[in-house]
Amino acid sequence: MLFYPAELYSLLVKNILSCLVLIFVLTACGASASPTLEPVPPTPPPMQDPQGITFTTPDGATIEGTLYGSGDTAVIFSVMGDCTRGWEDMADLVAHNGMIALTYSWRGCKDSGSGDADELQKFVDDLRGAIDFMRGQGATKLILAGASLGGCASAKLMVESQADGLIVMASPPEIPEFRFAIEAADMNADIPKLFITAENDNIVPAAISRQLFDLAAEPKVWQTYPGAAHGTDLFDTEYGEDVQQRILQFILAVANP
Repeated sequence: MLFYPAELYSLLVKNILSCLVLIFVLTACGASASPTLEPVPPTPPPMQDPQGITFTTPDGATIEGTLYGSGDTAVIFSVMGDCTRGWEDMADLVAHNGMIALTYSWRGCKDSGSGDADELQKFVDDLRGAIDFMRGQGATKLILAGASLGGCASAKLMVESQADGLIVMASPPEIPEFRFAIEAADMNADIPKLFITAENDNIVPAAISRQLFDLAAEPKVWQTYPGAAHGTDLFDTEYGEDVQQRILQFILAVANP
């Protein structure tokens, strides 16, 4: 068959257009056959195991403690005067929520679980050493939490340490045999404060704990639970989980206002 130039040109154009359509169809089919891949989120770093540490107090004593987690918000948990450990689970919860926590024992606590009364009287300096240590870890927010003797130390140093939050469990405003007392000026800071005790606490009556609460400036919350458990012993009661969650929510609110 013979084609004239015009017909030949028209045929070439049609062939080219057909090829372009075919290429477009094949490309479209290929695109639909290959789904868009979503970016894979980075894997969070693994939780660090609690690590034993030591720190030095202002008067030169060496204190042993345990550090949990990492973060800009630090929570220092101070134990009761009977040297009973009771904050470990709370420290672990804090660490799993992206913060750093410290538990430690008073210099007066012995391996047997007993305490040296003379050494225990230096408990405020022990907490001062813990605060200096945590500030050295880069903490920009600080929450002091303590039960009984630990609550006394935490309340006493709240203003001095420029803490961002305070948690006190079953603590009196004074310890006459230690010549220790908390003044209104020690509690005069407009930071969140949480006070917890058992209604029939068998060591520090709730009415005595309430006196410390009354010294504190607002904002503050008073929370009681049934029973006679003292301080961190509340964690071992049927209300233990509620106590833990109440403290954790308070800490999270301070860390993320």
